[in-house]
Amino acid sequence: MKTKKMYLVLFSFITLSSIFINCRSDDDKVILEEGETPNQPDKTVNQAPDDFELIAVIDGATDVDVMPNFLWNAAVDPEGDSISYELFVDENSNPTTSLANTINETNFTLEERLPLNQDLFWKVVANDSEGNETSSETFSFTTRNLQIPETPVTENAAFSERTDHTSVVFDNKIWVIGGYDGFSYLNDIWQSSDGETWTQITAEAPFHRRSGHTSVVFNNEIYVIGGFTGVDFLRDIWKSSDGETWAKITGASPFPQNGLHSAVVFKDKLWVIGSLDESAKLSNNIWQSSDGEMWTPVDVTVSFPERYGHTTMVYDDKIWIIGGSTFNGLQGVLDDVWQSADGREWIKVTEETAIEGRTSHANVVFDNKMWLIGGRDSRLNQNDIYQSIDGITWSQRTEEVSFTERRGHTCVVFDDKIWVIGGRGGILADSYLNDVWLMN
Repeated sequence: MKTKKMYLVLFSFITLSSIFINCRSDDDKVILEEGETPNQPDKTVNQAPDDFELIAVIDGATDVDVMPNFLWNAAVDPEGDSISYELFVDENSNPTTSLANTINETNFTLEERLPLNQDLFWKVVANDSEGNETSSETFSFTTRNLQIPETPVTENAAFSERTDHTSVVFDNKIWVIGGYDGFSYLNDIWQSSDGETWTQITAEAPFHRRSGHTSVVFNNEIYVIGGFTGVDFLRDIWKSSDGETWAKITGASPFPQNGLHSAVVFKDKLWVIGSLDESAKLSNNIWQSSDGEMWTPVDVTVSFPERYGHTTMVYDDKIWIIGGSTFNGLQGVLDDVWQSADGREWIKVTEETAIEGRTSHANVVFDNKMWLIGGRDSRLNQNDIYQSIDGITWSQRTEEVSFTERRGHTCVVFDDKIWVIGGRGGILADSYLNDVWLMN
């Protein structure tokens, strides 16, 4: 009898336990995925790629090309996720400037130049397809300086020796226009796509032979402004869309700037600045035009001293004026620097640069810097090269320069290089030149 009661109690306990278990709330139930056991987590956390190493450009490298090839080891992802890379390069010890992303290889060659002679840092970040990333260590390096070959592109170009000519870059070519060869004033026009082979577009342009003129590219046309014929100062303005067919805009511009003036394109207008006119009068007048035909004098509130033989360029969204000449004897060669953000108010950046006074020199903007090349100081022709990022501090390229001292030459930036063309100087100091040099 007692045994029967024990079985009844045990049966009741088992039944109640079963009911209690089956009556647990839904919140307490564990729902397992197919193939999952109660001891496994719901989901494994995805891990970032493993550490990897940079190979080249090596840490501390110097004289590095400005378009280097960067190389690194492949990063391994623990889950086998796909990996892409992002390249960072700048002047900070922890670079944040991305130069390329979604790189699928373990190397990358830059397509845009890095600054010359600059201390830089680089690193690579590996990104997996799940959004995780791993950064490499950071390497430092220094890019090379400006390179000047020991020999010219050509020592005797197809065009004749000349000085006080003009050069522009137009239609992906270098153009040379007019000048003076020691015997005659010129109005021939030449072009080249490589600086070595030159094609004469015309032996006699419809405008007067001249030197000391200016040429600029404006609204996709070449403009030729003023100049000196050997007898008269010119006030005409011409333009061409192909360098062969020229249209006279005006035979007598309203401004008196006729020779050894400067011209730039700034804020979608043509600007003519300073000059020496037919009465041998210096000028610091400024004129501007939106079409090359109608010209307006600029109401200058703060001006720079009168001059000729100076250079102007546009840099940092400002017009810059450097050097030139006055009539004050040996003291008449200037080394001051001026800038203006509107052409009306001029600020003297510096009274004296590290460069001795300079006239008939050349200036270009290259590598996000202003460059001054050659010209004549108060005594001699020069072939020195200076650069500046602010117009105040000018650093000289101290390595020996291959081309001879000169003045009245031209410089242009073409194919990511600085080109030096002709001028007057050389071994005999007053030779007329037709050599072509490049600096990279």
